[in-house]
Amino acid sequence: MQEHQVSSNELSAMTPKVLVMIPAYNEEKTVGDVVKSTKALYPDFEVVVIDDGSTDRTVENAKEAGANVVSLPFHCGGSAVIQVGYKISAMHNFDYTVKIDADGQHKAEEIPKLLNPLIKEEADIICGSRYLTSHNINHDSSVRDGGRVFSSTLISALRKVEVTDITSGMRAWSHKALQTLLPVYTEKKCIEDSVFWLHETLLASKKGLRLKEVPIEVLPRRHGKSKSFSLGKMLLYPIRLFTALIEEALS
Repeated sequence: MQEHQVSSNELSAMTPKVLVMIPAYNEEKTVGDVVKSTKALYPDFEVVVIDDGSTDRTVENAKEAGANVVSLPFHCGGSAVIQVGYKISAMHNFDYTVKIDADGQHKAEEIPKLLNPLIKEEADIICGSRYLTSHNINHDSSVRDGGRVFSSTLISALRKVEVTDITSGMRAWSHKALQTLLPVYTEKKCIEDSVFWLHETLLASKKGLRLKEVPIEVLPRRHGKSKSFSLGKMLLYPIRLFTALIEEALS
């Protein structure tokens, strides 16, 4: 018998306390469309754009599309923005929190794939993986793709968790997961953006949170270049990877 997948309308009715957070830094050309498509599919979900000190029309376009916007006073980086989203969710007691990117690479219609396992209590954190489906076309360089596969394989082996796409930014959390993670983030120093998800995977494993991956399709960026991985960050990534592993082992 085929497993029933909860539809967008069913999700809205079943889970009124869902936060969709959309971090954004200078994404004026795409953030409006991302907000509109998300709100059209899930009218009962709270959609919040967390603006990381943008200098273009990101804030205006997000508001015009119907999102609530929280703006940081200056550019703080992805890891700081994500933690702001966590705090918003915790403060307002959301049952589930979903993160999608403002650049249009994540498909809003795939949000139920992330929420279904949380609703069924199959996991505490859900991560979308581009490697669990045959529909994805690799839009990244071989260096980035190889680094992603290597770090995912390494963490899986060392921590005995099954993860294929450890840098994926399309994720979802239960209330329990964020309540577990937030106190640690409050005490820790700022984590560099390129290894934030790696740190979180290690932390989740250590805290006994269950992580599960689901297949997603990652679309190519329609405008601009990725702000998460510059050439300098890619060159430093192996060092940061092993530093994170050492810090986790010693903590």
